[in-house]
Amino acid sequence: MARKLGGPGFGPSDSSKSGSSGLTPLSITRYDPTKGQVELTAGFPEEKFLWNPDIHPVPISRRTWGALTYFLIWVSMAFIVPSWTLASIGLLLGLTPLQAIFTVFLGNLIVVIPMIIQSHGGARYGIAEPQLTRTRWGTYGAMFPSWVRAVIGAGWWGIESYIIAEAATALYAIYTGRTSTIAYTVAHFQNYPFVLAKDFPSIFWATFVIVIAAQMLVFYLSPIVKSQPALRWLARVGGPIVMIAFVSLWVYFMSAAGWSVNLSAISGQGHFTWLGFLAFLNANIAFWATMALTMPDYTRFARSQSSQTYGQLTMPFLMLAVAAFSVMTTAAAYELYGKVIWDPIVLTALYMTRPLGYFVLISIMLATFLVNAFANAVGPAYDIANTFPKHMSWFKGSLALIAIAVGIGAWSYYGNAYSYITNWLLTYGGLLGGIEGVIIFDYAVVRRFKLDLADVFKSDGIYRYWHGINPAAVITFLIVTVLIYAPLPYHQVLFNSSWLLSFTVSGLIYLPLMKYWVIPKYQPQLSGGLLRGYLSPYTRRIFMVESN
Repeated sequence: MARKLGGPGFGPSDSSKSGSSGLTPLSITRYDPTKGQVELTAGFPEEKFLWNPDIHPVPISRRTWGALTYFLIWVSMAFIVPSWTLASIGLLLGLTPLQAIFTVFLGNLIVVIPMIIQSHGGARYGIAEPQLTRTRWGTYGAMFPSWVRAVIGAGWWGIESYIIAEAATALYAIYTGRTSTIAYTVAHFQNYPFVLAKDFPSIFWATFVIVIAAQMLVFYLSPIVKSQPALRWLARVGGPIVMIAFVSLWVYFMSAAGWSVNLSAISGQGHFTWLGFLAFLNANIAFWATMALTMPDYTRFARSQSSQTYGQLTMPFLMLAVAAFSVMTTAAAYELYGKVIWDPIVLTALYMTRPLGYFVLISIMLATFLVNAFANAVGPAYDIANTFPKHMSWFKGSLALIAIAVGIGAWSYYGNAYSYITNWLLTYGGLLGGIEGVIIFDYAVVRRFKLDLADVFKSDGIYRYWHGINPAAVITFLIVTVLIYAPLPYHQVLFNSSWLLSFTVSGLIYLPLMKYWVIPKYQPQLSGGLLRGYLSPYTRRIFMVESN
């Protein structure tokens, strides 16, 4: 049973209809000590720029997603074409196949730690990332990191939409018997992701339009107030299908090669340097760094903390499996056909039998569609809607996100490995590392996972800081950005360390700024210290924490 603290309140089903005028934070806050979850029983319609029903904390009774749902979300996101081709970047940087596979695992093992910490806030308070970020960056300052995430998500949306079009074009080529055109282009053109768009441009762009329309339909059928049932159903159905397709791809080429491949045959594509290894490691961290920020958008529906934690701890192992499948499949194809083809779409179109090829390509389209929804659209749509909550629902935010994505055209980076890692992964990795450093150090160290939930939606609450902006977060981000991107001595080392360096340095800057300046000046009601956390009297009563 949930425990209600003091005074009258409203049931969870009324939370989006009831105003909070005249009610104290304690009277509208419910805490379930068994689950460790918090909810608000009244909304804030008077806060026209900080609240609407979509972003109100999900009532505990409607938090129904279990560990299996989060596992299948990661299956649907891990088994995608960019994950499949990720290990190839390591080989181009001089790593051996085994080194590349291990680095993929290590990078994802690192990023899953801040991901679970950030997810904790969504599961505990039932709020999405933009609202959670208000506690660190300020009620209005949170718009900046949210928009950074939105633009990056839009860029990934473009890349994934390109891949869907590529798979559809491959289906067309197989069905019409025009794979010889692909084979000719492959023999003279090595940037595989651009092969099919180059050969059949009309099919590619027609599919791109259909992808946009299909996503709009799914988003329309996934209202936030109903815990996004269409997306949840797609994750449960699509995840296993996608996994089977990628395993089928691996089994097909490995069996054709007699289950014996020489991995060293595809080595030696570059010269190994520690600088290159550092870049590849940080690129792997950056690969899912957006989700390290975004996951509260999904964990706000979590049944419990264990549900989101156990479901997500599988992610590094899923990425390890995809990398291993990819390297072995590429090596097998090289032994069979004498070509190093990392793109599974091109490989499927050229060499798989028709029925199985159809299944794999359709599954790739499904996988890419799912990751576009979960990783690249849901969170960024929250960000955009959070900027104008009075006028924009989550669905309208998703439409704006699609428009931004088309304008960016980030798929142009995807065709070249060096452009992909330098201009895309490392570039945005440095930005996200600084943002996530502030977020994680604030939540885990300064707040000790305990927030004033009602104040998240109040313009005059504890998270107002300086005119709605936390100056410690802004100063930290600016210093880290200069460190990563300015032409300082040893610039290449700093840039290749983008996420790890920016995340670590942001904590070293942010914590003393909060302790010695921001908390005493802008949050004097907090008491405590960095060793035990800073809590308000309101939060201490909710969580039954004794005063220091």
